[in-house]
Amino acid sequence: MLSPYTVLDLTDEKGELASMVLGDLGADVIKVEPPGGSPSRAMGPYLEHAPEAERSLQYFAFNRNKRSVTLDLETETGRTALFSLVEKADFIIESAQAGAMAGKGLGFEAMRQANPRIVYVAITPFGQDGPHANFPASDLTVAAMGGPMSLQGVPDRAPVRLSLPQAWLHASVEASVGALTAHALMLRTNQAQFVDVSAQTAMIWTMMQGMSAHSVQGRDFNRSGNTIQLGTVNLRLVHECADGYVVIFPIGGALFKLVEWCVQDGIIPEDWLTAEDWPMYHFKVLQQQPVAHTIDEVLETVSAYVRDKTKNQLLEHGLAEGVSMAPVSNMEDLTRFRHLEERGYWLTAPLPNGSEAQVPGIFANLTGTPLSVRRWPPKLGEHTDEVLGDLLGLSSSQIADASGHGPG
Repeated sequence: MLSPYTVLDLTDEKGELASMVLGDLGADVIKVEPPGGSPSRAMGPYLEHAPEAERSLQYFAFNRNKRSVTLDLETETGRTALFSLVEKADFIIESAQAGAMAGKGLGFEAMRQANPRIVYVAITPFGQDGPHANFPASDLTVAAMGGPMSLQGVPDRAPVRLSLPQAWLHASVEASVGALTAHALMLRTNQAQFVDVSAQTAMIWTMMQGMSAHSVQGRDFNRSGNTIQLGTVNLRLVHECADGYVVIFPIGGALFKLVEWCVQDGIIPEDWLTAEDWPMYHFKVLQQQPVAHTIDEVLETVSAYVRDKTKNQLLEHGLAEGVSMAPVSNMEDLTRFRHLEERGYWLTAPLPNGSEAQVPGIFANLTGTPLSVRRWPPKLGEHTDEVLGDLLGLSSSQIADASGHGPG
């Protein structure tokens, strides 16, 4: 799909997913690393019995479909080689501190002088300018300032973060979309484009309807733990089951089915079936009309039904009967998720220590333009000679100087 295009990846762990998405779509991604390797190569978790520069599973996870080139950008020969690559590239993606690349003479203005049609994407915590541009940042602080942490947790304690770092992954995916949007504009205008990606802004989008709550209802959503507020009613959504937790929204037709199942299991008497117009029950509760069974009774009945059943049993039964019951899945659950298995999502990857592992696959399964893993993550500098020699025509001594591996 993107096979005619070349991407220069100058990112660390904050942006490597962005170029991987473009690589999965077919682009030729050249990862430009310093002589010692990208900082992400030193990040855990680590693979045992693998070469030092290839033992990071963090690096392995986000660098497939790329070629690795080492360039010493502190030297004139390294910078000259980079600008030569820019002349032949379509995209540049970097994740340095705001203004850092420009301060080194490697920012957008310098790059568009070398290539007037380049699309330059910069990923930072808070954007290139503004009051927070140079604030120290981590995944935790970006998630907090982006807003979603304000919705996570229960009201009577501090907000909680997501279980695993997510901010840079959201920013990276937004960056890949921004890159392609900017490229479409470049094709119309024939002018280089700069894409300023703020991880904070990317996290705001993860709040979904939480972004517009105040405009719609006059107040923001508040943290509510495992409940959802419907008018004056707090409706508990998360229920404990035999091997974890499941999310159930007991309203409408789904509630009618749940009542049927509870009767069949002997949890409640049969007269519950006719005690209410169950598909309309939540409307009566919201309008504070009299009901035969309180919402607390209904929720306790639902909890009793799921308590001795597994997440997968509930999921499969719900799918068969048209009732949404969503398991709260951990990573082990996902590896056994039948939908992913039948869609052929998982791939077998050759790891740098000689073993193999089941790993997440391509993000989309397309028929007309199928995506694939053409390359697994590269060794450090694996393609330096190939790119600098074949693509740029540099001699062996020039390659050694530019890559930072010259004499002395």
